[in-house]
Amino acid sequence: MLGQPNNRPMRVGEFLIENQIISRAQLEEALLLQKDNKNILIGEILVTLGALSKEELVMSLEMYLMETEVNPTHVDEWLDQDEVDLIMEKLKNK
Repeated sequence: MLGQPNNRPMRVGEFLIENQIISRAQLEEALLLQKDNKNILIGEILVTLGALSKEELVMSLEMYLMETEVNPTHVDEWLDQDEVDLIMEKLKNK
């Protein structure tokens, strides 16, 4: 499982940078915006900024969940139910 030095799972933003989906500058901009909007998920901010499309976010979240084996409870807060179902089905078939 991918992780940080303290054995905490890799954060989504770091995963996106490591996989060259977004740049460090894009993540830093999104994190600055998130400081004032703590209830908005980083993926939603990145899509709003145009750093990636919603489809790219869904595919990236799928990769993140499969590679890190993290099971976040909030993944469905912004995605459509069809997108959540697709990710969950692919995880079951993993």
